[in-house]
Amino acid sequence: MKFAWKVTLAALVILLLSTGVGSYLLITLSFRSTLEREVDVAQEEMQMLRITYEAVCSARGITLENLEGHSGSFSRTLSENAYFTDHQFRVSTQDGVEVYSTLSSAGDPELLESIDEHASGYIIRHNGKTGRYLVHSAGPMTLPDGVLYLETVRDITSLFSDREIHYQVYRWIVLLVVGVSSAVMFAFSYWLTTPIRSLGRVATQLSQGDYTPRARVTGRDEISELAASFNHMADAIEKNVQELEDAARRQEDFTASFVHELKTPLTSIIGYADMLRSRDLGEDKQFKAASYIFSEGKRLENLSLALMSLLVVGHATADVRSVNMQRLCLEAERISLPAIRGKGLSLVVQAEEGSLQGDPALLQMLLQNLLDNARKASEPGGLLVLEGRRTGSGYCLTVSDQGRGIPEAELSKITEAFYMVDKSRSRAEGGAGLGLALCKEIAALHQGSLHFESQLDLGTKVTVELGGIALA
Repeated sequence: MKFAWKVTLAALVILLLSTGVGSYLLITLSFRSTLEREVDVAQEEMQMLRITYEAVCSARGITLENLEGHSGSFSRTLSENAYFTDHQFRVSTQDGVEVYSTLSSAGDPELLESIDEHASGYIIRHNGKTGRYLVHSAGPMTLPDGVLYLETVRDITSLFSDREIHYQVYRWIVLLVVGVSSAVMFAFSYWLTTPIRSLGRVATQLSQGDYTPRARVTGRDEISELAASFNHMADAIEKNVQELEDAARRQEDFTASFVHELKTPLTSIIGYADMLRSRDLGEDKQFKAASYIFSEGKRLENLSLALMSLLVVGHATADVRSVNMQRLCLEAERISLPAIRGKGLSLVVQAEEGSLQGDPALLQMLLQNLLDNARKASEPGGLLVLEGRRTGSGYCLTVSDQGRGIPEAELSKITEAFYMVDKSRSRAEGGAGLGLALCKEIAALHQGSLHFESQLDLGTKVTVELGGIALA
């Protein structure tokens, strides 16, 4: 069952219970109150008749003994009295012998038996043939020598008829209220559950792989809060899915690039090895083939070492200690200077005193790769600059060159594994496109990041902001 129908039915049940029971009790209480008033009126009429009857008997000196002798004149007297002619009554002895009656029905022995000489009573009778409701009231009348009993009848059929009419009206009102309330409550429930249906549709689309839809948020009620939370969840799911897709794509690109980087040197090695194995080559050709095999083997070695370093940085536990960054920069100068001078380049190191919590081996690898990339990108006669300065949160390293520069469109890609701006030149110099990817991982491990500034034919500047590895 739909939630809107559940809300409607629940509201209708509550409405019916509250209005139905309340209205029924109201009609019943009102009827009982009116019935009690009618009974009181019947009792009062009986008492007035009793008092009047006793007065007539006293005035005429009528007793039980001479009642038969005065029956004719007594009857005329009663018939001439307007008060008696307006009421139906019966006078009888204690034994039930009728003395005088204007009633068409017989007396009620049960009623007479229920009263004594000093009390009065009443009983309500329903005539099944005529459908009339009557209040029979009875009470004792005291004569000088005994007691007579007066029985009066009051018609209260209209009271019961009114009650039945009220019940009929009540039933029609209930039906009308139920009909109107059902329509109103369903409309209200449908409106109330609109955000829930929206959430359902959005959830269905999310399950089908469409992460763009969002639920409408209107108002500040609990359902709106749920819709807002659902949207936040959808945003997080979309972000996570996008990150997973990006990671999968990077993994695919990495695998494809790795296979490509392996394929080229392996093809050369296999080709020259087959040439040496199957042909009778001269000494020069043998030396040339062996040189190709050696250079391609070194290339594979460099690739494997770079790849191993990248994997180790991503998964290994860092050897955290306090690192003197000035000393680290001077050590990087000492290691890199022979290769830099060998290409006809100059290196200037300007490093401030400062320390950082980090892995000295990884930080040294970071500097070596940055300097090596700057060397490869520079032409003879160029200048390389390594700067180091303290910052409020750690230490900043800057490596700049006067080389070829990097196109602006390439800057966002150069930290991807196996990405090379000039592939032929990089391969010729033994590069595999893993150096900057490795630098990015090392910087991230030290709560840092890489920033690139480059202009074509003017050079490149790499800035590394390092925060250090937090000690547990």
